[in-house]
Amino acid sequence: MRVARLEIYRFRGFESFLLIPRENVLVVGEPRAGRSDLIAALRRVLDPRTVQARPSEWDVYRPLAEVADADSDQDADEDITAAALTWVKVTLMGLTEAQEQDLDERLELLDVASGLVADAEDPDAELGIRLAYYLRYDSDEEQLEHWLEYPKSGQRVPRAEREVLKAVVLERNPPLQLRAEGQLRRLATEQDPEALTGRLREFGDDIGAAADKLAAGAEIQAALSKILDAGPKQLFGLDAIDPMAAVGFTAEDGSLAALLRAVQPTLNLDDKAGDLPLSAHGSTTAAVLAAAEATALAQSDGAIILADDFGDQLDAAAAEYLALRLHRRSGQVWLTTRRAEVIGAFEATELVRLTRHTGSRLSFQLAEDADRKERLRRRHISTLLAPAMSAPTVALVEGPHDHETYLAVDRRRATQLNRRPLSGRGIRLIRGSASGGEGGKSELPKLARLAIDLGFAVNVILDHDKPGTDDDLINELRALCDLVIRLPERVAIERAIVNGLSMDFLRKTLDMLNDEHELGLTVQDIDDADLPAACVKALKQKGGLHRIFVDLLPRKVVPPLANEVLKNLGWPAPSGEPLVTLTDV
Repeated sequence: MRVARLEIYRFRGFESFLLIPRENVLVVGEPRAGRSDLIAALRRVLDPRTVQARPSEWDVYRPLAEVADADSDQDADEDITAAALTWVKVTLMGLTEAQEQDLDERLELLDVASGLVADAEDPDAELGIRLAYYLRYDSDEEQLEHWLEYPKSGQRVPRAEREVLKAVVLERNPPLQLRAEGQLRRLATEQDPEALTGRLREFGDDIGAAADKLAAGAEIQAALSKILDAGPKQLFGLDAIDPMAAVGFTAEDGSLAALLRAVQPTLNLDDKAGDLPLSAHGSTTAAVLAAAEATALAQSDGAIILADDFGDQLDAAAAEYLALRLHRRSGQVWLTTRRAEVIGAFEATELVRLTRHTGSRLSFQLAEDADRKERLRRRHISTLLAPAMSAPTVALVEGPHDHETYLAVDRRRATQLNRRPLSGRGIRLIRGSASGGEGGKSELPKLARLAIDLGFAVNVILDHDKPGTDDDLINELRALCDLVIRLPERVAIERAIVNGLSMDFLRKTLDMLNDEHELGLTVQDIDDADLPAACVKALKQKGGLHRIFVDLLPRKVVPPLANEVLKNLGWPAPSGEPLVTLTDV
């Protein structure tokens, strides 16, 4: 089973949203752009418990600006009264034979490409089901109501049919639970419902017998007699009753469900530690088991898996590995994530990126009909762009030396000058070369186009060490990007951290660099006029000492030119011209 079409109208932060998903869906993007809201919308349709719970007034759409400015004491009823009907519509295709048999009267011929009702003569049409979740404020009753219905007939969806079409929700509840709502219970039920029912009944009887045996102990009976003799016998009229008959032990509310809630899993992952309750193993172990439960459930019935913030409680390797298994073993998987490692488990066309930096929520999805060059370009997603998926803006630099140098300067500005770092301004530095080799200038337009296709605002920082050689590149980047910052003439990254520093600072820093890395320089014999060039030459030694040079500068000293570059990032030129060429210092 898979979602072939998702439409959202006036739900939470979405005024209107349409997504035609690919085989699987990995949702990434900026904070507050709607990752969690998208999964919540799917849950309203595919989680059978949704319409049993009380409808939420916070599911009603309010524009982002209103949400951001809302006071804590704002009257929510006024927002709801003014709101139109809220709805989430989902088209499901790829149903199993059992699902089609159970829901035969609900099936429709649907267009594979759009998920809409198909023409009766369409030879490629497939059977599927359309579902719609509605939320409405009843002004007469002054209350919210919600329901799930079939758009084909307008009939409400019964609970039994909601169970047939339900998704597997990967939540942060403890895994390996035998209680009714636990995933382990559901898996065990699928194996043999009658056998499980008998085993659980036997478990309850055994616990009851064990409790009776416990209460019959001589020491407990003696203690109970003392307690009853201290007043309850007289007050309750128990003079003629044996204490054992008057007091017993059972689960919290006497039910099997209460017993199962009290039963918690133990794990023996280390022979020396022995059996330990799951809670003693930490959040990573629980997250791994929860993902494994979801994978097993989805694999058994081809279900859809829904998970928000997947990987948050996992280490990098576990997040990538489990994402791969979910991707491979489920009918369809919908994950949101903030982890770069998860992105590598999905195809580029399965990525959906949500943004809001333009003032409204937008979604971006790469086209499927990519040629060979485009497919090669998309390799940069997992190698370069993945760590930036939550940032509104990427700043592209030419190569690894530029990348690590500007990061070092940015860190120094933040820690020693109390300037807001790039991360605090929603900017992520990305190098143009995925390898460790020198430079990536020729890759910048390709990377910029890819970033733009994914909804990023794009800035570029360019060296200017060979004037007149990059005119075509500059023109191409000016047409693509929001901002292109170019260093002064005959200045590359080395000069960007040397120019403008006093001779005293340069000499002290070069002297320490020379000692620490055995460069063989006689720093005291270098003339002031030759000192900047000597520093530039030293920076290129031993694979590049740029970051170390910045770190060795005296406290609160920041290279003026590199500082100017970082100050300009994120801000287009006042004239609207995207190219800004800096002057030397």
